[in-house]
Amino acid sequence: MINKNHIIIILFLMAIGVMFSCTKKDWEEYYNDYDEQVDRNLWEVVKEEPRYTRFVEYFEEYELDSLFESGLSFTLFIPDNDAMELISDTSGSIDKILSNHISRTVFLTRNLETTRKLETLLGKFAVVSRTSNGYSFEDQAIEYSSPLYLNGKIYEISEIAYPKPNLYEFTQLFSSVISAYIDLNDSAYLDKSLSDPIGFDDQGNTIYDSVVSVVNLFERDFFPVSQEFRDKSATFILFTQDQYDAALDVMAGSLGSGYISHEDIPEKWQFEILLPDIMEKSLFDDRLEYHQLQVDMVSATGDSVVIDPTNIDPDSKYVCSNGLVYTYYDFEVEKDLFQGETRIEGEELIDSIGAGVFAWKEDVVASGLTVAPDKQYAAQASEGMLVNVQFQRNYSGKYSLEFSFKNIFPMRYRLEWRASYRPSGVFSLYINDTDLGSYDTYNLRSSVISVTGERFIPEEGFNIKDWWVENITDFGDVIIRIEYLASGLGSNNGLNIDYISLIPDLEE
Repeated sequence: MINKNHIIIILFLMAIGVMFSCTKKDWEEYYNDYDEQVDRNLWEVVKEEPRYTRFVEYFEEYELDSLFESGLSFTLFIPDNDAMELISDTSGSIDKILSNHISRTVFLTRNLETTRKLETLLGKFAVVSRTSNGYSFEDQAIEYSSPLYLNGKIYEISEIAYPKPNLYEFTQLFSSVISAYIDLNDSAYLDKSLSDPIGFDDQGNTIYDSVVSVVNLFERDFFPVSQEFRDKSATFILFTQDQYDAALDVMAGSLGSGYISHEDIPEKWQFEILLPDIMEKSLFDDRLEYHQLQVDMVSATGDSVVIDPTNIDPDSKYVCSNGLVYTYYDFEVEKDLFQGETRIEGEELIDSIGAGVFAWKEDVVASGLTVAPDKQYAAQASEGMLVNVQFQRNYSGKYSLEFSFKNIFPMRYRLEWRASYRPSGVFSLYINDTDLGSYDTYNLRSSVISVTGERFIPEEGFNIKDWWVENITDFGDVIIRIEYLASGLGSNNGLNIDYISLIPDLEE
């Protein structure tokens, strides 16, 4: 008779048997999944395979077969002869295409869970993926996996895996003005990390043997679009070169006389005004799918920007090696960039050189009385700040200040000078050496009649004086000069600027 204890022992032994049989099966499957190893040279095997003769011919033509003399191991992704017959030199050179099929590592698909980026000999990171039907290399199906040879492994792929352009290479192909703009941002600097100190100058400053390095300011400030990364990417929203040229054609028509097509728009304006403005709203961190593009975005520089997702073509998405590209349905130049107000805030004319100590910027010229500018804070100022130069009371000497508006198109303008009536003086204002007239800024304490007939009302001591400007006949920089003439009605003398603006007269 079998008692309860016998039953428990029998059930326990049966459970152990089941566990052992399952464990044995799992381990057998695990070990069987390992690649077969063959003691042969990888390249010798490739050369002997009839399906790979075209691949071998190209390899030997471009002397890539010398790689296998290095003693290193490689993984080759090889299209068969039929696929190689269709090779086209779309990436600049055949050797670059071939280099995209080589990795300086032994890659085993059994270690792959979903996707992995594999660095190729070209320096790009190719994507190897597990699919529902097996595996793929750069979206090309892997149709055969070789044994593991002495110095590497072979995967046969269905088609040629052309190298994807990076974001910079994409602009070279489809929007050359952007690649030219990026190139122009190269900047040389003294690289102290590579330079050795060799002595001191008379002021005690260290002298270096001057190793100069180059940094691209665009790639530093936005994203390194020409570099390849395993886990870093960006999204670039671009226009095509045709869209860009067409937009400049429309702009030229708006400018009128002397401007007929995109060829008439100065490159200086494009590279210093237009393209910096566009780039601030075009580059974003990470690979963003279309549904992730919103009206309010944070750009790659960390700034908050506004875009129009409805003007971005979702079907234009192109996968680059280091990011995604979208293009616009329509592209146009914002009129405010060339027909809007150009304003210089007073505080933009100075730099801080110490705690509470300021100096004019290098391109600002002050003459006459030697006196340092000061930055003052005032709630009534346009940006809460203004620049002030204080003279002696009842000052009768000379003083002038000269600076310029950059990249101004020829047309009629109205110039506005906003300031406080304290301190004050009688000043003449010149545009490109043409005297617009004199004005006692003490009168800003009262209402001022504009050249348009409008009345400017004072705001706690601040007001506006304006003039017509009709001597800007060519594109370029517009020089402003303010000259002090006399003390005027007020004895508290000095020059202050909240802002000075050039406003196009579009009703002319």
